[in-house]
Amino acid sequence: MKLNKMGERAIIDRIFSTGNVSQEPDDCSLMDCGDKYILFTTDSISEKVHIPELATPYEAGRFFGSINLSDVAAMAGIPESFMASYNLKNDMEIEYLSEFSRGLSSLLHEYKVEFVGGDTKEADENIFVGFCIGRQEKDLVRKRSYIGPDQILCLTGNVGKVGAAYISYKNGIDVRESSRRMLDIKPRLDVAEIISRAGARFMMDLSDGLFGCLSQMKHDYGYGFRLVEHEVRMHGSVDEISKITGMPKRDIAMNIGGDYELLFTIDNDHFGEFSREMETNNIDISYIGNTWNGNNIIFDGERWENIEEKGWEHFSIEPDAPEE
Repeated sequence: MKLNKMGERAIIDRIFSTGNVSQEPDDCSLMDCGDKYILFTTDSISEKVHIPELATPYEAGRFFGSINLSDVAAMAGIPESFMASYNLKNDMEIEYLSEFSRGLSSLLHEYKVEFVGGDTKEADENIFVGFCIGRQEKDLVRKRSYIGPDQILCLTGNVGKVGAAYISYKNGIDVRESSRRMLDIKPRLDVAEIISRAGARFMMDLSDGLFGCLSQMKHDYGYGFRLVEHEVRMHGSVDEISKITGMPKRDIAMNIGGDYELLFTIDNDHFGEFSREMETNNIDISYIGNTWNGNNIIFDGERWENIEEKGWEHFSIEPDAPEE
């Protein structure tokens, strides 16, 4: 079977089943170091797939660094070191590479992460591979396996900015600005450790969209989610793009992904203390549903319905492309 008939998550399942992988399916792998964990993660982008046509190399470099650091944030870790491997076409302009590296360096400097080296190779396509190392006290690391029944589902910030930019880009609407916004993401390192200390249970980032994350957690751990649609805060551009294109706001905000906000749970009996801590630290949190021993469902204000969407997946049909 070809990969484009399987989808990314089925491919990962196959790798895990045949590769003797001992780690849990978290955003980072962990190394036990006494009272701390060392966190390892890697993520990659290709110019052809991930960098919009009118995005600048500086913007692409910052995006490249951000998606790697976001994996560390998703487990409430503190990133410390970064390495990069560049597979480059021999006709790439050196000015492009210099600007890409400048963007990456500015991002790493912003979060006090040291660039410690890497590798370059000649290739038929421009591909950038990152590797980030972080650390955290064991009791502050948030694993996905900490999910349980009747926990409150929480979300930082809002969703849909990148989804709206993606739909705009695909429809030729303000292509330059849409290109910029597609890559303008921030790893939530500013709030991740505070949320963990305040009592978060499982945590992950929204790289593949809200529906994608719920589907993945249901698949991996068996718990479903009851999501209340009007509690999910959508970026202001979602409504505008929905009106222009006719695409439902729910699909733009929850099914495309790329926002890299944090999705997490807290224990039900801890809500009062947790919400006060968030207010004290001026952290914007939405309480959007809860976990339960059923399917993933969403309440639209009138009725509950099953969530059939699976979010963004590589090796699958694009969100706005018709099925054959």
